[in-house]
Amino acid sequence: MGRMIVEAATSIDGYWSDADGVTVGDARRAAMVARLADACGAVVMSAHAFAAGGDPDWYADNYMLQVPIFVVTDHAPVPAPRENARLHFHFRADFASALAAAQKAAGEKAVLVIGGARTVSAALSTGKADEIWLRVMSRALGKGAPLFDPDMPFEDYFVSEMENTPSAVHMRLERRHPV
Repeated sequence: MGRMIVEAATSIDGYWSDADGVTVGDARRAAMVARLADACGAVVMSAHAFAAGGDPDWYADNYMLQVPIFVVTDHAPVPAPRENARLHFHFRADFASALAAAQKAAGEKAVLVIGGARTVSAALSTGKADEIWLRVMSRALGKGAPLFDPDMPFEDYFVSEMENTPSAVHMRLERRHPV
């Protein structure tokens, strides 16, 4: 089984979305996206992240990760989104079943978890997240949905890579494995 990578963004004051549910924005580095595309064999995506793409048919020709995508939702879209030879959608009612199916589909490659606070919390609470690719956006929201639960265990992670851009600080946090 491959690794689990969690990819998320937060405002400088710790929120992934404002009080109206609008997310902090997207400022991925091109180099980061290319490395994730090479490393990942499947994606677990929150319903919110899936909907943020707009037209579901857009993914088949444009999404950076052309791999099976497991969307955590109780409501699969009708009609089903367009797929291609590499990208297939699977809709699961809960994070645990989406993760298990994604791990099987990914084989030895990593599973990338993308989403908001609930999906990130679910991934981190499994204790199986090997990496967190975190973007701290250069704006404050003041209130909204916090990305991380106060009880999340982060003491096992260290910053292995960091880059500053005008819009964000990009960090790659890796989990320390006991020796």
